[in-house]
Amino acid sequence: MTDQQRIDFEARGYLVININNDALAQLQTAFDQSRDHLDDLPNQDDAFISLAEHPNIFPIAHTIISDEIQLRSLTGFIRPPDSAGRGWHQEVAGLLGVHHALSTLCIQVFIHLDDAPKNGACLMAVPGSHRFKSYLPMPDITHIQDMPHAVKLPAQAGTVTILHGNLYQAHTRNQSNTSQRFLNLTYVQCWMRHALPKLSPHTVERIRESVNLCQLFAVRDLSSAPGYWSGQLENYPEATGLPNRQFSPLKVVGKGTEPNR
Repeated sequence: MTDQQRIDFEARGYLVININNDALAQLQTAFDQSRDHLDDLPNQDDAFISLAEHPNIFPIAHTIISDEIQLRSLTGFIRPPDSAGRGWHQEVAGLLGVHHALSTLCIQVFIHLDDAPKNGACLMAVPGSHRFKSYLPMPDITHIQDMPHAVKLPAQAGTVTILHGNLYQAHTRNQSNTSQRFLNLTYVQCWMRHALPKLSPHTVERIRESVNLCQLFAVRDLSSAPGYWSGQLENYPEATGLPNRQFSPLKVVGKGTEPNR
């Protein structure tokens, strides 16, 4: 992760990068072969297992989350023509006991497998809103596009959007005549509950080939991954996160005030 990427992520709450054409083609093929099992991708194709440690994505995720990084979920979804989006929300806002404006517990990674057509589905975000105090009211708006200061994020095939879990984000309706394919990975701290499917014996065997994958997929075979709980990853420099999480005293839980350092 470059110094400029660190600054951009801390200031805006998101980064936009790309994967190369070969990786994109592999994921497109694996996606199409797995389209009936988009909630079970790790068991469908080894390409999705490797995606958790993709060389363009994982080093950034690791730097942001810390050595205690774990994969919470890995799914695919399709936005058919005239499909609904999702209104403005924050992914981790409901987790109490954490001062979210000063913490980084979660990042979401969206991978576009298709170019967004005119009026197609896209991601929108309010830059810097991951540091808003929790008591700031949401504007009273009717349409997603009415959100003040919101920006539409790039949506070409191969685009990877990395969002802070506390960032105000929305997904617009697909008003085009073309379906769009997406992949979504969510990385969290390893003490948090994951939402991965039950892993097949083949998938577990593949994961056990790597200490890092054992940690990411919560395969707790200590002989293969002795550093799981201490967050020791192989071939990566130590990372403490951007920034470390901050807890709040119980008397202000959910109010977003007085961080307990």
